[in-house]
Amino acid sequence: MIIEDLSEPELALWEAFPAARPVDLAGAPVRAAVIAEMLLGAREPLAGQTPGVHLSGARIVGRLDLSYADVQHPLILTGCEFEEAPVLTGARTGPLDLAASHVPGLHAVDAVIGGALRLEGCEMAGPIQLAGAHVSGTLNLSRAAIHAQQAVHADGLTVDRDLLCANAVIDGELRVVGARIGGTMTLDGARVGRSGGFGLTAEGVVIDGGLSCARGFRSWGELSVQDARIGRRCVFSGAQLSNPDGIALNAERLGVEGGLRIDDGFSAEGEVLLRGARVAGSLRFAQASLANPGRRALNAPLMEIGSGLRLTPGFVANGEVFLDSTQVRGSVNLDGGTLSNPGATALSLRRLGVTGRLSCSEGFCADGEIVIVNARVEGSLAFHGAALSNAGGRVLSLWEVVAGGGIDCCEGFAATGDVSIRNSRIAATLCLTESTIDGDLHLRGVDAASLKIGPRTQLLRAVDLRHSRVGVLDDAPSRWPAHVLMNGFTYDSLEAPLPVRERLDWLAREAYQPQPYEQLAAVYRRQGHDEAARDVLLAKQRRRRAGRQLGARLWGYVQDWTVGYGYRPFRAALWLAALLLVGTVVFTAHQPPAFKPGEAPPFNAFLYTLDLLLPIISFGQESAFGPRGAHQWLAAAMIAAGWVLATTILAGITRALSRQ
Repeated sequence: MIIEDLSEPELALWEAFPAARPVDLAGAPVRAAVIAEMLLGAREPLAGQTPGVHLSGARIVGRLDLSYADVQHPLILTGCEFEEAPVLTGARTGPLDLAASHVPGLHAVDAVIGGALRLEGCEMAGPIQLAGAHVSGTLNLSRAAIHAQQAVHADGLTVDRDLLCANAVIDGELRVVGARIGGTMTLDGARVGRSGGFGLTAEGVVIDGGLSCARGFRSWGELSVQDARIGRRCVFSGAQLSNPDGIALNAERLGVEGGLRIDDGFSAEGEVLLRGARVAGSLRFAQASLANPGRRALNAPLMEIGSGLRLTPGFVANGEVFLDSTQVRGSVNLDGGTLSNPGATALSLRRLGVTGRLSCSEGFCADGEIVIVNARVEGSLAFHGAALSNAGGRVLSLWEVVAGGGIDCCEGFAATGDVSIRNSRIAATLCLTESTIDGDLHLRGVDAASLKIGPRTQLLRAVDLRHSRVGVLDDAPSRWPAHVLMNGFTYDSLEAPLPVRERLDWLAREAYQPQPYEQLAAVYRRQGHDEAARDVLLAKQRRRRAGRQLGARLWGYVQDWTVGYGYRPFRAALWLAALLLVGTVVFTAHQPPAFKPGEAPPFNAFLYTLDLLLPIISFGQESAFGPRGAHQWLAAAMIAAGWVLATTILAGITRALSRQ
């Protein structure tokens, strides 16, 4: 280089180079070629000093081209204005600082930066190209403004320390597919992307120190961290993502070694996709708002969460929350959340596995169906205080659920629509006290330790209890609706067994089936209420009689009036006494002739009648005297009646003795 060809500003930079002394040119022009030649050895270093370019405020004329160069000196060009984008393709350089500069772009594909790459506060009118680059220090884009369709293209980038983009304005795509970040990646307060395109594309990225897109972060278009691996934690607290009718956050198969926070004012227009994500810590959606009407707002099946899933308080989803086949160590909490997907599924939890409890209570609201099918929850399921609605359909479907605790639908639980709990195993109580269900209640095939229906329970439609079993039925019989199906329903005991009339009214709410009566009678007998058991079985016979042929009905009436179908032995004794009185009077007035007059004992009308009525005991009167005509028919009728009445009395005595 010929010294005489240098301008005054260039000469000042030439003199300052050996000691890397700062030079402020206040807008004076400097040729990019001069800077390149100094860096490539045109200016000899001085012994004992570290050379470098430290320039600020200059206007860089021409293209700074260091392609494939090996530059060992630091290059600091802060607050400068570049005519053309610097080119460092394949270069090996020391630290590079372009902070607060106006640059048409930066081409540094496959470059190796031996230290920090500082682009803080830069105004970039074109893209930054860092694909395959390696930055051994920190890459700083904080407060930078970059305007291009693909604003940052850094596929395969390696940054040994942090990637900082806090408060940056990236008007286009920030693309770091397959990048490796040794420290943290921070986009707090940044604005990324364009509508209809991509915001942050970080598929397959590995970030050892964690990812933070918080505190005012905004994204337009799809934000993708698909297949990313993030250490420590991943934070989207307060972020606002917008990609209507598309995917706002694509975190499919994301792996996080710590917790994942999508909370504290987070909002998304479009789908939040977490399919197959693995989160070693907790996943939080508190104070988050998701909007994808008519579609899936949160699409997160096949997740594995190591320390609880919390969608409370203040979680709002307009669209389906889909969590099928998700496994959670800890609890799932949606208390106070609001879900809206009218006429369709609001919350889907098929094949869910939870080692703690599942809670949708304390102000939880859902407009649409809650579906929990083939799920296993080691704790309880809580819906107390929840308000569910799905006009014309089911609001809650719990099918083939195994609950290690109870299912709590009490204390203000309200459902407008059908509630269906089928083929489920509940280790504790299924509680419906203080609940209001304006729809059918299906409890078919349920196995629970107890079922509670309280005096303030309101079941406004039909109830189906068929083929269910509970240990203790703790109910208020008057609170059952007009139509109850209970054939095959079994229970071991009644918390409030009496009065029996209320229980019979309860059984009368279903078309006649024998099993519910036999079941209730068996429970009464086990609890020592034998008289109540007989009342139940008598009521069973009376209802059975109503559906039979005329002849059978008439015979049934006879059995009922005479002996109460065998369940009224005292009534049989009264009939026996009446017949004994009638026989004594008749046969006293009309003594029957003796079979053998010379051998017959003295006639006794009372004993003769007693002999006719008691089929086993003989007083020697019936065998000695034989009535004639109408009295013979009377005797035959008494013998037949005696068999029936005596057998009924004997059965009653036998039951009494067996109780002793």
